Amino acid sequence: MHKWQCIKALHTQGAGIRQIARTVGVSRNTVRKYLKEANPPQFKAREYVKELDRFLEEIKIMLAKGYIGTRIYNELVDKGYQGSLASVHRYLRSIKAEDKAAKLATTRVETGPGKQMQYDWKVWTLPVDGKPVKIYLHEVILSFSRMKFYTFSLSITTADVIRDLVEAIDFFGGYAPELVIDNGKQMVITHQKDGIIRYNDEFLKFCGLYGIQPSACENYRPRTKGKVERPFYYVQEHLLRGLEVAGLNEFAVRLSEFQEAYNKRSHSSLGRPPEEMFAEEKGCLLKIPAVEPALLQHKEPRKVSNDGYISHDGNLYPVPLRYCLRRVWIENIYGRRVKVYDEGGALLAEFDLELRKQTARPLHPEYETINRHYQEKKLKARSALVEKFTSAFGEDGQRYLAGLCDKNGANLYWHLTEILSYQEIYTREDIAAAIKECLKIGSYHKNSVKRLLEQMKVAPLAPAGDPINLNMPPVRIKRDLSCYALPESEVAAVS
Repeated sequence: MHKWQCIKALHTQGAGIRQIARTVGVSRNTVRKYLKEANPPQFKAREYVKELDRFLEEIKIMLAKGYIGTRIYNELVDKGYQGSLASVHRYLRSIKAEDKAAKLATTRVETGPGKQMQYDWKVWTLPVDGKPVKIYLHEVILSFSRMKFYTFSLSITTADVIRDLVEAIDFFGGYAPELVIDNGKQMVITHQKDGIIRYNDEFLKFCGLYGIQPSACENYRPRTKGKVERPFYYVQEHLLRGLEVAGLNEFAVRLSEFQEAYNKRSHSSLGRPPEEMFAEEKGCLLKIPAVEPALLQHKEPRKVSNDGYISHDGNLYPVPLRYCLRRVWIENIYGRRVKVYDEGGALLAEFDLELRKQTARPLHPEYETINRHYQEKKLKARSALVEKFTSAFGEDGQRYLAGLCDKNGANLYWHLTEILSYQEIYTREDIAAAIKECLKIGSYHKNSVKRLLEQMKVAPLAPAGDPINLNMPPVRIKRDLSCYALPESEVAAVS
């Protein structure tokens, strides 16, 4: 190209063909040729007939069978190929490069309003109160307006995925009939190369209840759901990176604020905020059907311990004591909260799950009330016992009670009960006389009262009932077996 330009320039300046050929370093014929052509010269590669060209069909057949390069080379040699192994490998590399380029080729697809939504999640390690916690960030996006819904969980189960989709549908106020998803086991059991897909039964049940058609993207090709894939980078760099929170509730608030701001931000491709475009799409969404919540909420049975607790991941959570040793049902919400239901489906309790293992048993809220009622009942019974003793034995009883309290404080009420029980055998006057003697000698013990009653030779009270009608214990009588023998006359008659 440079020589052609020099020839044209020198000719324009009036130089002759011989001078131009000497200056540029080409032949005079070349100068004449370039001067005749109005257009610049073009390079034309020589066309070669390659040794490998006549075996291209055989190579395609062998590639379809999965043959490696050396195997293909050996097969070609048997068929008369005289080229090198390097030529075979070079050709195979060119085919692979073409296949890779074809796979990377991506067509952008824009759907109409209310036609499609996409779902995916992202794993992130978030410092919570100084401790790293693995969270799963869920995203649901409407393909037309790019309206987004975010939430997070500490687990990633089919129930978590379904719960997120239900909450997203409630947030949008409707849903699209097509749902583009990834191939996670929570939704897709198998996705073969030929396009045969087996979906998770629980996920299919959710899709059937809402009338949604799931569409699993191609394996290892996340860009087929690029509308939900690309925003994760923005979330990662503008919210998650460098974020530290004191608790999960704080992160939930931050995520909600970020979602609101993100939906108001102008979309780079569409040039309009998702919130503005959602106003056009909302009317095209399908109406939310009435679905029985029990069909979507996964619950597990638990047995309440005898002290009123259920166990979850090694931590204890209190439930009403009336359900001790009975079965309840728990609903795990995103691995963050637990709801406890009775057999009839009534909500009993709700807890935020502990992120750390408990070092001590949590205080049961009913224990304080029960202990207070028990103490009040015990004090009432003791007060009644003291009142009964003092009313039975008057001033001497009060003085003796003070002595008992001083000498036998721990067993005071046991002594009072025993002394009062003597009234079943002795009269109240005799017991009062014995107490009076105990006051004189300074002895404060129920045995002192008992011994004085015995020494006073007081006749015990007669039984209230008739001795004949008393239930006496059965008497075991031993007899010789000969008493059951028949007389000889009867034995002869039987014979």
